[in-house]
Amino acid sequence: MRTRIVILRRQSQAEAIVRRYGTEGQATFAMAASPDGTRAFRRAQAYESAELRALRLLREAIPDDIKTVEIDRTLVAQFLFEPFDLVVALGQDGLVANVGKYLDGQPLAGVNPDPENIDGALLPFDIDGFVRALPDAIADRRPARQATLAEAATSDRQVLFGLNEIFVGVPTHQSARYRIAFGKEAEEQSSSGLIVATGTGSSGWLKSLRGEQTAFDPAEDRLHYVVREAWPGRGFGTSLTSGDVTERRPLIIESRMEGTIFADGIEADAIRFDAGVTVTIKPSRRKVSLIA
Repeated sequence: MRTRIVILRRQSQAEAIVRRYGTEGQATFAMAASPDGTRAFRRAQAYESAELRALRLLREAIPDDIKTVEIDRTLVAQFLFEPFDLVVALGQDGLVANVGKYLDGQPLAGVNPDPENIDGALLPFDIDGFVRALPDAIADRRPARQATLAEAATSDRQVLFGLNEIFVGVPTHQSARYRIAFGKEAEEQSSSGLIVATGTGSSGWLKSLRGEQTAFDPAEDRLHYVVREAWPGRGFGTSLTSGDVTERRPLIIESRMEGTIFADGIEADAIRFDAGVTVTIKPSRRKVSLIA
């Protein structure tokens, strides 16, 4: 039985535009200066209206005896989730990935407020469907699928989880330099960094890098890594550029740079990866429970 519902949102594009220009009228005037500005602002306003409607319906459907907390995506890393929370990500696909890595068994539901304009693999519900499913979700009677997290643990005791993928590289356009060890092989590399994707993220960034069908089951206890643009220069190798990562066969990287490691595209929530630090990346034993 869930005793609290945590609703996760992010600032809408329309809200960001109005905040930038001060008022809705000034925003409308400013956006009209570009050829597609007015149309883009109207699209943003239409999405905001759909999201606010969904939020209103969700609030109305929550029983009076269930506590409710609403948080912005920017506060997820600092928020204290409780064991009997039901977490609802209301918005686009990225919200599910943003919050999933901070959970420890709490069920997570992705709700699409605007199905006509948003297509999200992690958003199985529209708002009407979720309102119907809410009583069973609160009572823990809804089915859920388990999704494997990627786990990066550094030698200086930093830990980061990713639901879609983990990126290792530099925060600028400079080359990433490191020593990579995989299985019984190792080599020095210079590249544009590398990603280690989960099954959940295998149809996203990983697919765009591989240029082929790379999707695999999100529940599998494996990851897949790909090195981006490995450079075959003097002293650098290009033989270890992709492979499946498991708990018994982790990916180990030793930094030769002022680097960074971040997950799910959120650079603001990164950990430092400076020269001499080693990171071990493997499937986490923690799973994300995604309500279906």
